[in-house]
Parts: sequence; structure tokens; C-alpha cells
Amino acid sequence: MASKPVRGKLFHIFLLGSLIGFSSLLSGCALFVGSGILKVPTVTITAAPSTVPTGYTSILTIAATDAAQLTITGSDGTTYNLGTQGGVQAVKPTATTTYTATATNAKGTATATATVTVSATETTVNLTANPLSVTAGSSSLLTVTATNATQVTLTGSDGSSYTLQPAGGTQTVTPTATTTYTATATGAAGNVTATVTVTVGPAANLQSIKHVVFMLQENHTFDNYFGMLNTYRKSKGWNMGDDGVDYEVDGIDDKLGGISNVDDEGTAFPLFKFTSTCIDDETSDWLASYGDVNRFDFSLSRQMLMDGFVHDAEGYAKSCAANGAICSGDFTDLTGQRAMGYYDDKFLNYYYYMASQFAVSDRWFSPMASKSIDNRVATFSGGTTQGLVKDPGGDDHLPQLYLPSIFEELQQNNVSWKIYYTVTQGLCLPGNDDCNKSVNAQFPATDFDTFAYSTQFLYENPTGAACTPPTQASSAVGDASNSFCIDTNHIAPLSTYFTDLTNGNLPSFAFIEAGYGNNDEHPGSGQSILTGQAQVANIINSLMTSSSWSSSAFFLSYDEGGGPYDHVPPVQGHSNEYTDTTLGSIADISQISVNPDPYNPCVAPGGTPTTHCDLKTADPGASPGDAAAAQGFAAQLGFRLPNIIVSPFTRKHYVSHTPMDHTAVIKFVENRFIGGSAHLTARDAAQPNLLEFFDFNSVPWAAPPSPPTPVSGGSFAGDPCTPTNFAPPATTTTPPTQSATAQRTHSSE
Repeated sequence: MASKPVRGKLFHIFLLGSLIGFSSLLSGCALFVGSGILKVPTVTITAAPSTVPTGYTSILTIAATDAAQLTITGSDGTTYNLGTQGGVQAVKPTATTTYTATATNAKGTATATATVTVSATETTVNLTANPLSVTAGSSSLLTVTATNATQVTLTGSDGSSYTLQPAGGTQTVTPTATTTYTATATGAAGNVTATVTVTVGPAANLQSIKHVVFMLQENHTFDNYFGMLNTYRKSKGWNMGDDGVDYEVDGIDDKLGGISNVDDEGTAFPLFKFTSTCIDDETSDWLASYGDVNRFDFSLSRQMLMDGFVHDAEGYAKSCAANGAICSGDFTDLTGQRAMGYYDDKFLNYYYYMASQFAVSDRWFSPMASKSIDNRVATFSGGTTQGLVKDPGGDDHLPQLYLPSIFEELQQNNVSWKIYYTVTQGLCLPGNDDCNKSVNAQFPATDFDTFAYSTQFLYENPTGAACTPPTQASSAVGDASNSFCIDTNHIAPLSTYFTDLTNGNLPSFAFIEAGYGNNDEHPGSGQSILTGQAQVANIINSLMTSSSWSSSAFFLSYDEGGGPYDHVPPVQGHSNEYTDTTLGSIADISQISVNPDPYNPCVAPGGTPTTHCDLKTADPGASPGDAAAAQGFAAQLGFRLPNIIVSPFTRKHYVSHTPMDHTAVIKFVENRFIGGSAHLTARDAAQPNLLEFFDFNSVPWAAPPSPPTPVSGGSFAGDPCTPTNFAPPATTTTPPTQSATAQRTHSSE
């Protein structure tokens, strides 16, 4: 409203000046709003934030008065023109820059400056919770990792608040209701945050499960079987959970063109899709498992190269081909290429369907960086072999071991349990007297007999003496020679599993032994993986159609990786090095990679294994500089494994990124049937509670799905079991020469 009379006054003064000669009084002057006197301009400039990381934005705020012109120039050469009264300007300098605001009019010039400091480092913060779901009264461990921060705080939506070190740390929380926690890291550029939600469910939920069934097949890594699961899930629209979340799998579908391993002759083999359901055997013993991660370095500071899979498969094949007495089966792949092969739903149609409908973990590891029996023993014992890294019987020739076991723990707490064995030690189906005539050929094939405690339920009886109750003569399980005594209430042939399902007699905890040499899916000896898939399908489908389905949880996995490639290093502090960041925040395995007890790997005195030491002098851990010597069994877990969690309570299409190993199932059994404080070792005590897999309220699979019939050899035009022709023509390159310096080279076993 005032501008019009002012402009009128200005015109009047100029007119008067032209008449009476006073124009000199107005020379160089101008009148502005609200003033009849020309003023020197003023200007201010501020930057917020005044310090930013590279690539970040700062906001310049400029205010000016009495300016006829206003410009902002940066020391980096940038220029901005604003209105004469100022305003705001966003800038994104690549280096520390001083910005000058210049206000001018006929009376003079005013300047002001503000400097935006560009920091070379960015403040980051990461927050994880283990477990993500707890029952009322249980705790979760929050882990905060921050970089370039001066202060880190942790607050909960329940009003809780904690102050951590600038680098982060851990905080145990026991929320009484579902709580979202926010980690705030303060740095030079301001605050950054990360959040995680810990879901709290009623403690009674877990009681809905009356039966836990655990089955371990043989020798496949996660990438080898489930590396292509993402592609399949998305093609079916099964990547979206009931909660609307897109669940992605850390596989190899996005890595096919960028990964290879080199054999000892310098030929590089990339990942490829198997054309055969049968391949030659591979190795994953203690030496080979460390060599898979880094062929030439077992030290604590070793790089996670994941470059030794082909090397180990090649060395194992050549050793076995040269000395067939040390291995079983034929060996025709002397390059080790088979270690880089993977399967998809073409052959594994049942597994892919079930893993997509139900739940899967892409952070499920075997408890030990070694072979099958070591991992099965460590599973039963809650994670310990008490120092041993090899097969206590076959390699070390030791007597039965006095180790703790889940079976002894359950027995002491009056919880029902049973081991269902599929074959005998002669690799025969129970009751088949014509299969194998060797000594102990009819004895049940179960690694429970590694434990001295097992003799209360199963023991050899070559003299035919009267069996000690509750055991009975083995004719009860089809052994006409009565060569052993057995308690069939605790150890029974797999046929009893189906009978127990029919009669509603499934125990609280059931462990199903694989059909070793028949249908365990172990590479080698011409065994097709399709036979094992069909066996597992029969076992799971029978559960889904039984009266026990409504109160059961079935955990399927594989005892150890067996030698095929997997891209996730099973090493604490390094497990996410090759994981796509688009998967979000994934906890490192350090939270579960703990030593189960005081027993660390040690060299066998005089080369003769004892009950606690069986390392050879060339093994990882024998040298003081080795990771295993410094960190024991926590230095490296076994590789990731395929797995499926099948239950009416399983969340649909769910994928967990929470680190775990086989002993998480043992801890789940302890939590359900004994109590939350129960554990066998520090390893099973460190495991997540697995509740994130389940929805006890909605019961998503009260009516189980109808899975496809597993494909068989007859599903294809020709027999797909072709171990001598397992791959399309290989892509080979000659990579740069690998350094020949090695801490120790390793041989196959």
C-alpha cells in the first residue's frame, strides 16, 4: 500500500528539481520503500549445514536490504543470481567452498561470506537386532555400527534410551511390547539414523508347536542349490510376503557373469548350470574349507578371496583317481570345474516350490568348517567336538566320545525324542539281509553312536547276550542275526516315522538320518539328487497330510557344504563382503560364531589323535599365526546351506537374513521343551530363537499347499545322471598369475 505514494513522491521531486535547478542534490541517489534517503545495502549469508560429506547438499540463506542487485559467487567458480531481498540457494560443492554474497546499489557495495566445508568421509550408522522376534520376557541383542561419528545414541519407541561409543556397540533390550529402536549417529554433517523393530509375541505362542522334526541331507552349499531361488520366486510372484514386504534372497542370480575360480593350470571356470543330476564327489574337510576361502593363506589377516573351490575339487579328484583306496566312486573331472556348478528348479522343482511357499534363511551355516560327521556331532552336541576337526571314528580311530547331546538333555527333562534311521551301516535298507554281509552291516547308520551316551539305547551285541532293558534284540528291526541291541522307542527305522504319523505318536523331537549312499543327495558314486528330493518330499508330504501337521515344525537342511562354491565368507567380520547392499542391513556372523567351550583345535601329539587334539602339522590352526590358532572354532564356520522351514505356522514366502547354524534348531527345541535358559554350549546359547519364521496368530498354512511331484529321471528325454558330462562348454580365460608364495599349500583328504 505504501509503494504507490512513494513512487509518486519520487516523480514529484524529479519534476521540481528540473524546474529550480536542484537536480544536483539528487545526483547518485535513489529512494527506496519506506525511506526517502538512499542507504548503503546490507547483506548476510549462512550455510546449513556448514560441513557436508562429498556429494551432499548445503542450503545457503541470504538476506539483503536496499540492494539494487544481489549475486552469490563461490570460490569454485559457481555463480547464482537471487532477488534483491535475498532467498535460499542449494549448493552441492565437491570441495570446501567459500560463498560470497554481494549486494550493490548506487550508494555502494556490501559483501558477506559463508564457507561450506566438504568432509571426505560420510557418517554412517547400521542397526541390527538378534533375534527380531522375541517372546514376552525374552531379550534381543541390538548391534550398532557407526563410522565417522562423534556421538551415537539408541532410543526405543517405548521411551528407552542408551548412549553408546562413537563407533557403536551392543545393547541388550527386553521390550515388553513390539518396539522400534532408532540409532542416531552425529557427525560433521549432522545426524544419520537407522531403525529396527523387535516384535514381541506372547510366550504361549511357542507352545503351539508340539513336534519338532529335523532332517539333514548331505553336502550342498546354498549357492549350489538355492543360488537361483530369487529368479524362480519372482517368476511366480512368490517374493512378496503376506505383510507386503519384498523378500529377496542373497544368491547368485546377480553374479553369474562376475565370478570364477581358477584351477592349478590357470584355467578359469565361471559359475554354470549343471546339466547332470550326478557329479563326482568333492571335499570340504577342515583343510579344504579354509582353502576354499583363501587357497594360500590361513592367517587371521587373510583376504576373503573365495578362490579355492576349484583348486580343492581338482586336487581331491586327482588324489582319488591316483589312489582309489582312499575314496569311493569314480573321478573323471580332474579340473575341478564341478565346484562352480549350480542347480535350479529344472531338477529341484519340489525344493524350489517349498522354499518359496514356506520360509528359507540365506544365513544358515554349518557349525564347523569341516566334513559331515564332524558337523553332525557338533549339531547333536550344541556345537562342540571338544577340539576335534576330523571324523572321530573314521579318521582318528577314537572310541565313543563323552560329549553333551540334545538327546541326553531331553531324556533328563522327560521330553520324548526319537531318531529315525534310513539305512544301516552297510548302506542297506533296514531288514535287507542280502544287501551287505560285512560286520555291523545291519547296525543303524546314525552319528548318535559317536556319543558314549548312545549305548543306553543302541549297542553292538556280537555274542548274542541278553539285551539290557530298555533295549531289545535287533530282530525287532529286521536283523535276523540279532547282532545288536536297540531301544525302538528312541531309535527306529524310517518306516516307523510313517507309522507314528498315522497313529499320532510323533515324539516331541524327531531327528531323521539321511539315507547314506542311497538317497542322501551326496555327490559321487552315481547317486542322483532326484532320488533324495523324492525321499524328502515323501517325508514332508506325509507330515502335511497327518494329524500331527497342525502342531509341527519341520526343519530341513544339509549337514555341510561339501565343496561346491558359495559366495558368502563364513568368517566373522567378513560375511557380508560380497552381499548386495540392496538387501538392506544384514548382521555379521560374529554374533553366532563363538567358541562353544574352552577346547580349541590342537595338533595331535606325536601325530596320534587324542580325544581333544587331531590337527596335522599342515592343517589350519597348527601354526600360531593361523586364524584358527588365534580364534579357535570361532575363526570360521562351515559354509551356507540350503534349508526350508515347513510348518502350518511358517510365514508365507519369508526369507531370513539372520545368521544361524544348525544349533539354532537345537536351541529352538530347548526353548520349546525345556526352557529359555537351557543350552548345551556357548554356541547354541548364542543362536537366534527362530521365531521370526512363524506367525502363530494367523497360522498361514493351516491348510498345507499342494506341492508338485518331484521330477525323476523319467521326466526327461534322456537320463540326466551323466557325471562325465555335467556342464555346457566351459568359458575359460587365463587370469593374471597368482602369487606363488604360500603360507602352506594343502592337499586333499
